[in-house]
Amino acid sequence: MADRMKCTFEDVRYQDYVIKDGKLIGDFEGLYSVCADPWKQSEHLNESRRILAINWCQRLRKLSGSTNIIELGCGYGYLTQSLRDLSFCSVGVDISRTAVQKARALNPGSVFIEATISDFDLLERFDPDVFLMEEITWYVLEELDLFIERLKKYSAGRSNPTYLIHLLTTYAPGVQKYGTDSFTNLDEILSYFDLDFIEYGIISQNAVDPQSKGTYFIARI
Repeated sequence: MADRMKCTFEDVRYQDYVIKDGKLIGDFEGLYSVCADPWKQSEHLNESRRILAINWCQRLRKLSGSTNIIELGCGYGYLTQSLRDLSFCSVGVDISRTAVQKARALNPGSVFIEATISDFDLLERFDPDVFLMEEITWYVLEELDLFIERLKKYSAGRSNPTYLIHLLTTYAPGVQKYGTDSFTNLDEILSYFDLDFIEYGIISQNAVDPQSKGTYFIARI
């Protein structure tokens, strides 16, 4: 197992653990147990949309005093820690126990819990002002409708505003086989979520694959 933990991202066919042949596998614990740095998280700390998300967290704090942030699908917690370093009360959430354990080891000053977006009763105990979803939406499509419903109910019961920051890469027609009945591009994402959008856009982020698009939106719930 020690040798397996040293593998690189290229050594692992991560599709075998995540999405394969148009079907959701969703074995994130298996992936994190085999690969030392899934999705090269440690190398993408300054990715444009991450910086944009951090900037919006700061803007929302000035706008409405939003300080409590939950990052859903935090992985190794680099973004959660970046927000903590800026004095936010940030909590990282991931379905993988191995990812949570590694996040705690890498970022001992932050809070990380093992949970899914369906564990809303647990999430709302942290009284989040901002829910942050970075590149996890394809993996939680089966839970997404209920999550949006619970998010709206949660927000309606609060005196402070609640926000959703959403980052998701979309792909060229024919490349992606899973989730296309839900949405395939930014316009369809916005229609699906049907929220009060403050800002949204696309960042073309891959010169090798220019048809993949880095979408984002910020919405008030």
